[in-house]
Amino acid sequence: MRRVFQLLLSFLLIFPIQCVIASDDLYSFYYSGESEFINRFNASLKSYAKAKDIDLEMFDAKNNSSVQLNQIYSSVSSKDPLIINLVDTEQAPEIIYHAKSYRNRIVFFNRKPSDDVFKKYDRVWYVGTNSAAAGKYQAELISDYIELTKNVDRNRNGVLDIIILQGEKNHSDTTGRTSEILKQLSDKKVKYKVLSQNFDDWNTQTAFNDVKTLSSKVGLKNIDMIIANNDAMAVGAVDYLNTQGYNLGADSKNKYIPVFGVDGIPDAIEYIRQKKMTGTVFADFSALAKASVDIALEDSLDDEVLTRKIWYKITDRQVLIPFVKYSSFKSYFKKSR
Repeated sequence: MRRVFQLLLSFLLIFPIQCVIASDDLYSFYYSGESEFINRFNASLKSYAKAKDIDLEMFDAKNNSSVQLNQIYSSVSSKDPLIINLVDTEQAPEIIYHAKSYRNRIVFFNRKPSDDVFKKYDRVWYVGTNSAAAGKYQAELISDYIELTKNVDRNRNGVLDIIILQGEKNHSDTTGRTSEILKQLSDKKVKYKVLSQNFDDWNTQTAFNDVKTLSSKVGLKNIDMIIANNDAMAVGAVDYLNTQGYNLGADSKNKYIPVFGVDGIPDAIEYIRQKKMTGTVFADFSALAKASVDIALEDSLDDEVLTRKIWYKITDRQVLIPFVKYSSFKSYFKKSR
């Protein structure tokens, strides 16, 4: 009997985690560490995980879907929860197939897979923002700007000549944001003409080159507004305008093209404060991170239970964090008493 007890004790000492307690590990997989949006989210995620005494391990796929799959396959075991920012949303079913055998809870973040994915596995969620809402809020910013500004139609041709800097082709945020903002402008009776709407892949330098190329064709005096699907591209647009003596700050009223973005990244916020950029809309990064972690670590599979946990409505295992508006021309935040 003593020999059996010694063997059992040795076994427990060798395998304490697997046999005694559940894992406190949390894995996060990002499509690209070069994205400022991802960096802001990751900072919030690290801070919240540390506060909860959770071991967080992070992986950067460098925008390579094969690399991301290998990272997931080689790192995941037991029931460790996963937060995944997909390189390619089409690979979600393959990831789920792999995770099923380990019963991992999966929170897809920011890049939403198809609705069919949620039917294949009962331990998968999505945390993100409403892409159409971003376009709606951008349109509200633009409408307010037009109302407060008399010289929006800079070339006096009777229409708003706009450049749209789009994200990745076939990305849900790209299509959602672009289509919604054009719909909202039409609904608000804004007469506009789209000069270009190229895919600049969320990238600052690509957007810089895009605006440079178009301005050389039509002239900066014939561009009334620039609307970007994200702030990184909006910053690229401002950077180019600065090289041409435009959007240099409060004293550049006669050489200013309004630029709007999405995400609330630090560079964009600073440009707005300097009055080089006009406005942005963004969701609270800390709310996005908190919702992702709390859902990943919770035991329940019930939408109502999780809704009470995170304080945001979850429907069909999906939660969308609302946007707020920030601009250089109007305060959208209530002043504290």
